Amino acid sequence: MEVFDELIGLQAIDIEIAQLEHKARNLPEAAALREAEQRVDGLSAQLRRVTEESARLSAEVEANEGKVGDLRRQVDRLNAQLKTVIAPREAEALQHEIAVVGDKMSALDDESLAAIERSDELDAELSRIDAETKAVAVEVDDARHRHAEAAAAVAGALDQARQRRGQAAGSIDADWITKYEQRRGAHAGIAVARLVKATCGGCHVDLSTSEVEIVRRQPATERECPNCARWLVV
Repeated sequence: MEVFDELIGLQAIDIEIAQLEHKARNLPEAAALREAEQRVDGLSAQLRRVTEESARLSAEVEANEGKVGDLRRQVDRLNAQLKTVIAPREAEALQHEIAVVGDKMSALDDESLAAIERSDELDAELSRIDAETKAVAVEVDDARHRHAEAAAAVAGALDQARQRRGQAAGSIDADWITKYEQRRGAHAGIAVARLVKATCGGCHVDLSTSEVEIVRRQPATERECPNCARWLVV
């Protein structure tokens, strides 16, 4: 067997390895796993937002209750004062102050009611997030299992291909391996190609009749495509 025949066989294994490496980097199962994990992250962000808002509303209601309590005590004091005054003008002033405090209490009660209603909405949202999180967790586990299986399959195929590559390269002279690697690096991974009728399998250019004859007359280890300079197996 001529060395170019051996090299084209080695190259076929190298192409297979490159394809498997590309497949390992771009597994659809990996994309599915990333998508599921991103959904988990999104739900976690929603949970944080809802929890923080719920806590803020609870604190607001509690603070309002404290303020309303203070205002009620203030009204009680004002009412007690009102019972002791005689002058109409002083009574009118106290009544006005009591009304102002009552308005503040009413406003705080309205704020608390709105906060409680919003808290009820948030509780429903928390239930939805919890249900979705449990469902997505199942999807993540399944995606991880599928990804692990796919990655293991590709890794096994890669290991076998690399073993075959080592065996094939071991039977070829080291100097030719060096030349092959250099030429492969300079020609987009294709160092040697077959001449199929008059077409170069590397650059896919049709050679003229005279060019084909020149190539065929060259020694087996010197045959090159006149267009792309790849080695040719004829």
